[in-house]
Amino acid sequence: MSTELTVTSVSALLMAKTFSDARLHLPFQRDIFLLETHVAGLQYHQARDALISLKQSAPLKLRRETENEHDALAIGIFTSDGQKLGYVPRHRNPILARLMDAGKALIASVKCIDANSRYATDGIPEIRLDISLRE
Repeated sequence: MSTELTVTSVSALLMAKTFSDARLHLPFQRDIFLLETHVAGLQYHQARDALISLKQSAPLKLRRETENEHDALAIGIFTSDGQKLGYVPRHRNPILARLMDAGKALIASVKCIDANSRYATDGIPEIRLDISLRE
């Protein structure tokens, strides 16, 4: 986890008189682990294609899908290059969705990929992820 913020805007010029370099340390930034879960609906999206390059600890993107006709609290899970893996399981998403709707940043990463899991379907192994709140 990086604890530095690179200043890349006009503010860098204004702060140059105060700071000797263009990096500000953020001592209070941290990630707060919330939960570990599986990706639901792997067989309906691009998981099979994504597995070719998906590795343990790979960052994932979480995106609210407020217009989802099946679940108003749906949270889609995407690879860093935009391939849709599936969703946060419905029973896990109410609190996470409300945090995201309130503007909180949630981050996710691949915990493990397990072909022998009970959530493996249609030849697609289970993908487990860790979800954290970025403070």
